[in-house]
Amino acid sequence: MKKLSQTTRLTIGAMTTALGVLFMYASSIVPSGKLALLFLASLVIWIPLNERGGIAAAAVCYLATALLSLLLIPNKLYPLAYALFFGLYGFIKLGVDSAVHDRFIAFILKLILMNALAAALIWLGGLIIKQDVLSLLPDYPLYAVIIVMEAAFILYELVYTFCITEFDKRFRRILIH
Repeated sequence: MKKLSQTTRLTIGAMTTALGVLFMYASSIVPSGKLALLFLASLVIWIPLNERGGIAAAAVCYLATALLSLLLIPNKLYPLAYALFFGLYGFIKLGVDSAVHDRFIAFILKLILMNALAAALIWLGGLIIKQDVLSLLPDYPLYAVIIVMEAAFILYELVYTFCITEFDKRFRRILIH
């Protein structure tokens, strides 16, 4: 993997930020598919993140997307979900997968970190936007909600891994020369 020029990095960063904000805005206005759009917003951060020397550029894209979303989107729950969970996941994935070579241990560590981020989102959601995030969930027993959330985290990791693998195999060399 060759090092990208500053111009290419800037272009990729601008396009990544624009796509992220677009997906975030769409997630706040469409009646259905909100989680899919949040997922897409988290996925585009992988484009600069997986380039040589791209962690700083990806961090700038993440911060720009989070701040612009907070400024532009009236319902602050979606930008908060991006800032505290969805947007950070690419960094967590790259960091854990790079540091831990045992796939099972890496998977468990990512699951623990995702649970910590979800707990932070619930706690800060109550503090910042004065909304009880747990009240948005269906009225089921807590253990059932936890089981469903764990299954959703596992599915999120598997789909995210599939998407970035396919992007890196099929599209990265076409989009980034």
